Amino acid sequence: MNYKRYQNSRNATWQLLVALKIKELPIKITDLCNKIGISVKSIPLNTDEDGISVMYDKTPIIIVNSNKKVSTARMRFTIAHELGHIILGHVGKYELVNREPSPSDNPIETEANIFASRLLAPACVLWGCNVKTPEDIMKLCEISHQAAEYRMNRMRVLYSRNKFLSHPLERKVFRQFVRFIRANRR
Repeated sequence: MNYKRYQNSRNATWQLLVALKIKELPIKITDLCNKIGISVKSIPLNTDEDGISVMYDKTPIIIVNSNKKVSTARMRFTIAHELGHIILGHVGKYELVNREPSPSDNPIETEANIFASRLLAPACVLWGCNVKTPEDIMKLCEISHQAAEYRMNRMRVLYSRNKFLSHPLERKVFRQFVRFIRANRR
């Protein structure tokens, strides 16, 4: 993926966390959506997708497929993924697909996955809490094991580079979470 697109997705999560003054994990994703005027509806869809994001009368809506029986953790990621499509301006411009990540994914699907994982499991907070395993991430962030594995793989890269708190927005996010980090340091 193009690094500029990665940065755009990552920075959008930091901006959202800062703007909404979010200070603890797990992120209450449906409440977050409602705060910014995005409804989350559970509706049966005639598709295999977990969820979709649409515009209705110029208002963004996230629809969760009530025909799909998935874990709460997976559903949280689906909502965050669809929120990423909305925040990043994808809705109405591209055909969107919500499914397991693939190397052949359209870049906008990768962007939405990056947005979701960075929103639900911000690296600076995970670092501050000294997480070392996917299980730590699952517990702290209430995401699926698969999502936690993906996030932990990226955290290993960041740990090896000691690449934390280098961006002003990331430092703001970290400061907002300081009390939470102190209470949850491993």
